[in-house]
Amino acid sequence: MVLKGFIKEVGDGRSWLTKDGETRQSVKLIVAVPYVSKDGEERSDWLMGEIIVPNAEFVDELRRTCAAGERCEFQVGFRLSEWNGKKIQNIKVYGVTRVLGV
Repeated sequence: MVLKGFIKEVGDGRSWLTKDGETRQSVKLIVAVPYVSKDGEERSDWLMGEIIVPNAEFVDELRRTCAAGERCEFQVGFRLSEWNGKKIQNIKVYGVTRVLGV
């Protein structure tokens, strides 16, 4: 799913090893997706997800985009899972691009 909005917060990162022994890193993101409600007010839905980052420079760029309040386009995926009888929704952010001219 492709959404347009803003990065509100870039969280802490975590690292792990893949089955092939490669190191991967991800960070938590909070994104806001604005919309206009039925009564004409502008509101936003906030989503907390995770994005895999290729390097530290990419994390710095995410933080700069967040601080500047630039509008972005996100590719996100949603997955439901069940754990101990509770349903959990996981959100993965697969791509962040800046939207120019908006």
